Amino acid sequence: MKQGIILLIILMVPALSYAQPGSESQLPEIKFDAESYDLGIVTQEMAMHSFKFRNTGTSELIIEKLVPS
Repeated sequence: MKQGIILLIILMVPALSYAQPGSESQLPEIKFDAESYDLGIVTQEMAMHSFKFRNTGTSELIIEKLVPS
């Protein structure tokens, strides 16, 4: 029983350290001018379109991975 309580405390400390009040206001937030674009019928091997976006949050926005659909 004592080991179970100690294990619970050890597991809860990291979770509680991430739950800081007011931290939502310091998050990055991405806003797109348009979220989709219709390329129509593509007759070439490659089609391109650029999506414009901006960070409307208060901290740095880091994009680590892009996946086309």
